[in-house]
Amino acid sequence: MTLRFSNISHQYGSQSILSGVDLVALPGEITCLLGPSGGGKSTLLYLAAGLEPLQHGEIWLDNQLLAKPNNEPAPEKRPIGLMFQNNALFPNMTVADNILFGLGRRHTSEHHALVTRLLHEVGLENYAKRYPHTLSGGQQQRVALARALAPQPKVLLMDEPYASIDVTRRRVLRESARRTLKHSHTATILVTHDPSEAMEMADKIAILDKGHIVQFGTPKDLFEQPNNATVAGMFGDAQTFTGVITDYGLQTDFGTIACDNYAADLNAKGQSVTVVARPNGLSLAPTHTDNSNSCLTIDDIRYVGHQWLVFLQAEDTTQTHQLRVAVDSTDHLSIGQSVKVSAQDTDFFLFHR
Repeated sequence: MTLRFSNISHQYGSQSILSGVDLVALPGEITCLLGPSGGGKSTLLYLAAGLEPLQHGEIWLDNQLLAKPNNEPAPEKRPIGLMFQNNALFPNMTVADNILFGLGRRHTSEHHALVTRLLHEVGLENYAKRYPHTLSGGQQQRVALARALAPQPKVLLMDEPYASIDVTRRRVLRESARRTLKHSHTATILVTHDPSEAMEMADKIAILDKGHIVQFGTPKDLFEQPNNATVAGMFGDAQTFTGVITDYGLQTDFGTIACDNYAADLNAKGQSVTVVARPNGLSLAPTHTDNSNSCLTIDDIRYVGHQWLVFLQAEDTTQTHQLRVAVDSTDHLSIGQSVKVSAQDTDFFLFHR
């Protein structure tokens, strides 16, 4: 069942949280809401779930109106499941009973078979009689996912469900959850602050910033073709700074970066631009110290697995930030060496300021 938000606006007092938001979540797809804190991500979920009154706009399920201002069904009357960071399992109930809780008071053999299937799908088939306090945080989250899916909701809303899980377990949980959700064919909306989580989990990503969706598309779309600096800066360990197009390249606080292809596209010498450069979007080469375009020295070199990160410091300014460049080999590089930097054809973006 398709969940559609149409022209949603919302305020808390005089503060606008959402402004004219349109979004569609399709059945069988995982849609991630990604963006900075305060952008309206969780509020959008609360409106769909009926936990916040709808002030402006409409919410649709397929071709049926689910909610509009002053005409909203209660949360329990919506075919929508909820899963939050706090899994809120009942401590006095077994794992199986926690999952059965949302299926009514009289539990049939079909209900018990459903619990068995869901526990198998989340990898906890031998945990039915365990109590929540005997489980790890990751296991509790998997039980919470099974419980949310037990009533077979048409839509599942997930508000940062893995934020409290340690990093080493988070990826395994994501993979398990994605498989389970895809098998359920439920329309899923996942709120996250973590771009890596969005890239690994999502079929579609909506970047929500200051109450507006600034870009919506596949992970590939957003990574390779961001439409503004905010989107570009979210992925690939990006670094953002300013520059000016000159005859010699891009003049920045880090010195001159050669970027002829990008300058030609902008066709605006003297134009001030916002630069978003991922470490893989830059290349460097040794140069002589008397070269006027050489304004960077190597401050540090670190191995990060498969590649090296070279940290560059501006020579003739009080710039405290460092520029990071990814390289495959450091055979001809050393700390203290002067280098020149060039833009690659990918992972380097310029936006008019």
